[in-house]
Amino acid sequence: MAYRGVLKARISKLYGGDVTVEKARKLKSRKEATARDKQLANWFINMQTNRPLKKRKDPVVGTGKKPKGSDRRLYTDENPKDTVPIKFATVADARKTIAKVMKINKPYARKVQILTVLEQRAKVMGKMEQARLAKSAKATLKSKNEKSSPVKKATRKVCLPKAKIARMSPAEKQKVINAKKAAASKGKQVRSSKSFIRDGSTKSKGLRDWVKQDWRQVGNPSKKCGEK
Repeated sequence: MAYRGVLKARISKLYGGDVTVEKARKLKSRKEATARDKQLANWFINMQTNRPLKKRKDPVVGTGKKPKGSDRRLYTDENPKDTVPIKFATVADARKTIAKVMKINKPYARKVQILTVLEQRAKVMGKMEQARLAKSAKATLKSKNEKSSPVKKATRKVCLPKAKIARMSPAEKQKVINAKKAAASKGKQVRSSKSFIRDGSTKSKGLRDWVKQDWRQVGNPSKKCGEK
């Protein structure tokens, strides 16, 4: 039986002659044995004694992962109760399937998953119109999901280094505050760059220097940025 040249070279150097199970065991039991020595020795011993190699644990059902050599595939019927039959032999079949998926009472991610299956299988079978319809339906789902997602509450508090605030005029301060309020009302976390006041008063040498600056609330400089 053939074995790896590296193992043969190691055995020949240490013990001479052919590679045997006994010599492989001696090799891996040495104090100086490396992880590679042990790996090669175990491989040879398992092959010679017909002992099965350690089998990797089967991934948890529902994760979409599968062990090497397994017949399981992504999007298989791991949970029959959650299975949604799809048909796409004709364009009409694909339209009916898509309409059913759009109306079905399942999470957004699950709907996208089903449509992805339809799209991929249709492509493999050369049914490009069905694949196009599935892709278009996914885009529609994504758009609806984004619109229905709750708008994140953005803080209306704006902070700048104390030294910078001291050099700003009341009009400049108000300009920054208004820009932050406008951004917050739209759910944005950052105000428009057009409201930046660039006077060179807070130029820093790097991130560490920038963080060390005394950040205060523009609307009330007596309060630090993190205070309520």
